[in-house]
Amino acid sequence: MEKIAIIGISCLFPDAQNPEQFWQNITEQKDSTSDITVAEIGIDPTIFYDSAKGNPEKFYFRKGGFIRNFQFDPSEYNLPLNLVASLDNTFKWSLYAAKQAVQHSGYLGNQNVLSKCGVILGTLSLPTKLSNQLLSPIYRRTIDGAIAELLQDQDFHLAALPAANKPSPYNAMISGLPATLIAQSLSLSATHFCIDAACSSAFYAIKLASHYLSTGKANLMLAGAISCSDPLFLRMLFSGIQGYPENGISRPLDKESRGLITSEGIGMVVLKRHSDAVRDGDRILATVCGIGLSNDGRGKHLLSPNEKGQILAYERAYQEAQISPKDIDYLECHATGTLLGDTTECNSVESFFGQYKASPLVGSAKSNVGHLLVGAGMVGLTKAIYSMNHGVIPPTINIAEPIGAENTVISPKNIVKTTTPWPNNNSTKRVALSAFGFGGTNSHIILEKTAKDTKDTKK
Repeated sequence: MEKIAIIGISCLFPDAQNPEQFWQNITEQKDSTSDITVAEIGIDPTIFYDSAKGNPEKFYFRKGGFIRNFQFDPSEYNLPLNLVASLDNTFKWSLYAAKQAVQHSGYLGNQNVLSKCGVILGTLSLPTKLSNQLLSPIYRRTIDGAIAELLQDQDFHLAALPAANKPSPYNAMISGLPATLIAQSLSLSATHFCIDAACSSAFYAIKLASHYLSTGKANLMLAGAISCSDPLFLRMLFSGIQGYPENGISRPLDKESRGLITSEGIGMVVLKRHSDAVRDGDRILATVCGIGLSNDGRGKHLLSPNEKGQILAYERAYQEAQISPKDIDYLECHATGTLLGDTTECNSVESFFGQYKASPLVGSAKSNVGHLLVGAGMVGLTKAIYSMNHGVIPPTINIAEPIGAENTVISPKNIVKTTTPWPNNNSTKRVALSAFGFGGTNSHIILEKTAKDTKDTKK
């Protein structure tokens, strides 16, 4: 496969409305997670909070990564104002990030180029705030009678939303419409769709986008992933599967960490065939050398990661890139903070990288912003791109007792705990990133940054 250049990037992460703000936050070692508020769920969170794990209809962990103080101007997008205004943040964040990425690439308004550009967006197929409201009449009709019977009050009825407050039916189309609106707003090609590969969605989207470029079906591609589920639904879900830390400690790559912090946000990149980017003098932020995808297939459990599946993704990535794992300077781990997940990843990294005697530095940006689920890969990707371009690796924060044993790949000495200059003086920097999702969707991506690409940049 021809190498794919990343020529534009955007993000909307907790405490960061663009990549520069995100880079400043992580270099300043900022923790952008905080307790959930009324603004997120629309009601006092203490009504649903119970510190004891396992109680029905309650969540036992309040911390998360949230998008706050986001201002959206629908007049900036080439869409009917009444349509855009009626949509929830799933659509607004998608439009914002797509426009920001294309603008960063230098091609905003260039319709000759954009007409041959597609978009693939990873989305989480879970209810959003407004899609939940659309379904509330169905919930009400289903349980009204049962509650009335329990209360022995046949006149009981759950409160309904005023007709004037009923959301637009377009808010139900969370699994496809965001990509369609991006394409319409920016006058892109007919190649536009959403995918859900769980927490690997970002890298799956980039892999598919790279295929469209490599086969000549597109000349430019937008790819990325968004996490924008109903915060209350999400908190109930992860409390139900006991994904949050029962001890209150979520620290990726730390021995005491016992769960993850769910977060929201979006990131996108603009992709182009590397040879075309060089020819056109594009600013090449980084180059995609290889992407390995795999699925665990039948494993122990839906929520139980599998070493063999992860290793298969590694193997496919390095086979495609035609490089050795020893060439990797830095590994951005998936590292959710769960004991099972982080231990499994440590073992799979040791099995694969260890056999090549590779010893890259390692870390995870989830310590700064939490786990963006479907959008998680875009957090690591943004960190990796800016790290290579600045020649500095920001630390993985909040580590008290580093995971891993001495003389292993993920070991206390290899985890970046302080701001660290790039570990080699070569003309080429290389980063690998992993993302693993529920159900065994595994992905591993390899990026590089060469001095020649920087020198040849004209834009």
